[in-house]
Amino acid sequence: MTAHKLALILAITVLELTIHRPLVQAHPIQKLASLKQDPPVRDRPNDDRKPAGTRGPCEQTEQPFTPLLPITDSGVKFSGFTLKAYPTFWFYIPYPSNTINRGAFVIKNSQDETRNYQVSFQLPETPGFVKISLPITAIPLELNKQYRWQFTLYCTSNDPTDLSQSIWHNGSIERLDPQHLEPQTATALVMDQMKFYQDNRLWYDISADLVQIYDFPLAWRYLLRTIDLEELKKEPIAGSVEPIGDSNEILGNRE
Repeated sequence: MTAHKLALILAITVLELTIHRPLVQAHPIQKLASLKQDPPVRDRPNDDRKPAGTRGPCEQTEQPFTPLLPITDSGVKFSGFTLKAYPTFWFYIPYPSNTINRGAFVIKNSQDETRNYQVSFQLPETPGFVKISLPITAIPLELNKQYRWQFTLYCTSNDPTDLSQSIWHNGSIERLDPQHLEPQTATALVMDQMKFYQDNRLWYDISADLVQIYDFPLAWRYLLRTIDLEELKKEPIAGSVEPIGDSNEILGNRE
């Protein structure tokens, strides 16, 4: 057999194997490059995201400290739903840790009767997106009940015990029964999953996958445009807060 004929037979064999081999489904998020979806852009001034509180050194930033949530038209500025008993909350923190004395987070029922979780914490060293998750030791969120949360930062001053200079955001969260929603399969495209979250206002569940979404620019840009925070697209993920002291100690609660 000549070398030419042998090369031809090998080429045909490779072609047949390529045509008839089983299709392997790529990870859904890897298909994002072929999608060109953009959410509608809404003009909303940054002033709407400024936290409440006293004026102190931790407010001198170009971008405001803000939850990674859209501003809603309801009575609560930041509100949304979750399917999780122990949800995750993300915030954009523009301050280096040396300008913040400490922080505090509390979540309680809407009647202020039960505090499901409260903790004092230190921020990561660098500014960026910071998360806090309800641990399994906390009281889980019940179905179809609304809860209020507050995330407070205490600015550094010459007196470390002075907690008068603080800023905070309040919001609400409600856990929905997943049986009332159209299910999403685990193999759904990440953009389809995000659309499902968006349509059902499951903003807290989008943020549970934030690290994965952040690694894919199209998904990250889509999320930030959806919640009017596209100017933060180059900001890093800083990580989780670090609890300090007794989790039952809370530094303050303002409405």
